[in-house]
Amino acid sequence: MSRESTHKVTLIIADISGYTKLMVSSDIEIIHSQHIISELIQTLIKEVEIPLEISKLEGDALFLFARKDSGLFHLDEIRRITGEKLIQFFEVFHDKLQELTSHTSCTCGACSNILALRLKVFAHSGNALFYKIHQFNELSGVDVILIHRLLKNSEATNEYLMLTEQAHMDIEFPCKLPVIEGCESYEHLGDIKTFIYKPYK
Repeated sequence: MSRESTHKVTLIIADISGYTKLMVSSDIEIIHSQHIISELIQTLIKEVEIPLEISKLEGDALFLFARKDSGLFHLDEIRRITGEKLIQFFEVFHDKLQELTSHTSCTCGACSNILALRLKVFAHSGNALFYKIHQFNELSGVDVILIHRLLKNSEATNEYLMLTEQAHMDIEFPCKLPVIEGCESYEHLGDIKTFIYKPYK
């Protein structure tokens, strides 16, 4: 890959919600909350495999991408694998919550509220400029801005998969998902049509 190049991509952010509530006042709760979040992030990372790649960790979120023009996979494979992984993120996340709860006897605020944590996943398809600063690969462009803007949205529930219209057309899921159509509006980006799937109602 050249130092600067534009590629067609599917962009994904997996964001742990409820994280702020764990970051409470005492030192032990802060230490335990960070351990819990780290365990959950590592669980999600273990599910990431080519064609999905990790761009960076963003606090309590994981920023991923899949290059659709890499030539390593047929486009149909990328669409299918991406859809499977998005669903698996929720499954392994909840399995890990149960494991963390069953393996602790601590009653601090962080450990007592593990099951209150939830996962939000956002997906958008578009283009991204890849460039390198020292040894770090960075992504930029309007579509990268858009998916990060989606983190602030009008959806009231705290666990869901939100797809833009482009991602909804671009990703193949293991089965037909019952989605709710919505719309978000952002300055300079306009109205963004969304499709929301709630795995746990």
